[in-house]
Formats: sequence, C-alpha cells, structure tokens
Amino acid sequence: MYSPDELMQEFKQLSILEKIALETGEEDDIKLGEYLGTSDYRYVDGNIRELTQKYYFKGKEGITYSKHPFYIRSGMHRHDFFEMAYAYKGDFVQTINNTQMTIREGSLLLLDTYVSHSVGPVDENTIIVNILMTREYFSEKLMKRFSQNNLITEFIVSALYKNSLKGNYLHFSLDNNDEIRNYINAVLLELKHDNPGRDEIINSFMIILLTMLAREKNCVNDQPSGSRTTPSSVVSILDYMNKNYMNLTLEDAAGYFHFSPNYLSRLLKKYTGKTFISIILELKLEKTIFLLEHTDFSISRIAEIAGFRNMNYFYKLFEKKYGCTPKEYRGKLEESTR
Repeated sequence: MYSPDELMQEFKQLSILEKIALETGEEDDIKLGEYLGTSDYRYVDGNIRELTQKYYFKGKEGITYSKHPFYIRSGMHRHDFFEMAYAYKGDFVQTINNTQMTIREGSLLLLDTYVSHSVGPVDENTIIVNILMTREYFSEKLMKRFSQNNLITEFIVSALYKNSLKGNYLHFSLDNNDEIRNYINAVLLELKHDNPGRDEIINSFMIILLTMLAREKNCVNDQPSGSRTTPSSVVSILDYMNKNYMNLTLEDAAGYFHFSPNYLSRLLKKYTGKTFISIILELKLEKTIFLLEHTDFSISRIAEIAGFRNMNYFYKLFEKKYGCTPKEYRGKLEESTR
C-alpha cells in the first residue's frame, strides 16, 4: 500500500527553480523561467499569460499533478486545461478574475479553462497541490459518469459546452475534511506510481471525489454574467449524446426523450450555446484524439470508428479544430514521448 508520507517527502524537496529563487531572492516566475529556459506561455489580453496543456501533460496523460513552487509568485495567467488547487498544508492567497480570496488549509478551488488567476509566493510551510485535467479528460472520463443534476454537473456542462461562459470556478471551503483529503491522496499516489490499472483507479477516485464535493454546502459558485442553471433534462440529453454520438441523429435523440426535434434543438442551443450537430461533431473529434493517442489504428480506421463516413470532411474538421492533420498530430505525440 502507498503512504501519504511519500507525498509529503516529495513536496518538501526543492526543485532547481526553488533553489535558485531561495538563493537569489527572485520570486518572479517569469524571470526565473527565462533564466532556466523553461518559458511556457504567450501573452494575451495585455499582461495575461496563456499556458497550453502540451507543456504540462506528457504523452497520453489526461490528468497530472504538480506542487506550486515555494518562494515563487505566479503572475496573472490562464490555461486551456482544468485545475483543482488544493491547500494541502497551510493557507494561501489566490486572485481569480480580479477577486482576491484566502484558501484555508484543506479547502480547494476547481477552475474552469481560461480563468485568469495568480498566486502569491508561499514558504515551505505552505503546500499547494494542483491536479490538472485536460478538457478531453473531463469529457471522456467524467461527463459520462454524471447524469444527475448537481453543482458538479452544472460546472462540467458549463465547462464543456458553454463557450461564452468560460471563467467559472468553484471554491469549496472544507475545513480539513478527512474524506476529501484521503481521496486526493489516493489520486496523487496513483499518479505517482505507474502501476497496472492506475487509470481505472484514478478515474474511480475522481468520480467519488467530485461526487462528494457535489454534496458540500460551503461552496462559492462564481457564475459569469448571463449564465443560467442547466435543467436535469439537458444534462440527461448530453449524457445520452455522449454515450450514443457515433450514429445518433437529432430525430433519434428527440424520439428517445419524447421531444420534437425542433424543441430538443432549441433546448440545447439555449443552455449550451451549441447546436445538436456541433456537439456531435465535437464528440466524434474527441474520440479520434483518444484513438490517435491510445491505438496504432490507421487514420481511416479511426475516422470510421468515430463515426465519420466522409474522409475529406473529417480531415477538414480535424485541421480546423486542432491546426494539423491527424497524421501530424500523431507525429507530434510520438516526438513528445521520446
């Protein structure tokens, strides 16, 4: 059995970046990153840095973790992946969307993609652990497991489908909840040890963890202006689409829920901002990414499995969304794992 003591020992070890910060007194993460040649961002909207998942996720991983470095200030930034920031030891101050808040020990933040946030420097008495998740991980591993409408499903639906509402976050003030801490430790330890069955165990722990968070009453839910609560019927429709997207038509989905096609289409557009067909195509493309990363099937076979019948149309959609061909995507993936 793994022991949480392993994690504490790991977190206490100083990285090269931390050692340099301690020796020089420099706390600016940009200057330190440039010094080590590890710059991983581009500037957007003035002085906000945008980080991309390709720098933080190795190979086929959809979930990983990192400790916020000691002595270092992380300036205002955002990224195209999800982040769960957990106050593992001590309190820390984080600014999100220009709002400063104190995260007490044992509490956590769940950040949507493209949330502008910053973290002040912390010393060795404060440990912040960030569990990072790609959008594909949320869609493939989490969305399909949440069909009951609650705080977490609303967050996931908003994160995956409501493009106009990016910038959402959940702040859980947990007051050192032992059960939550145990599941976070379990996820971290499985990520740390690459043993058989780790992915299934991690996914199961994450489902339990998020389900437990959905029960929490002490939560601040920052909904961007213009947001609206997603009814359980829409959550059920999205769940059904996730499970049956390869050959699903609007008429079939409407018939399953005893709606007219026009009504179901309007319902999805109202609460997700997307059409039925655009959601279906996104699901199919996400399936092709999964197959490119996890199989050696031919491109034509992958397109067929994902439900594409027209190869030219598939290539056009893929390049528009990912900026490269499927073959180029696989090539980049192979280079990153060498």
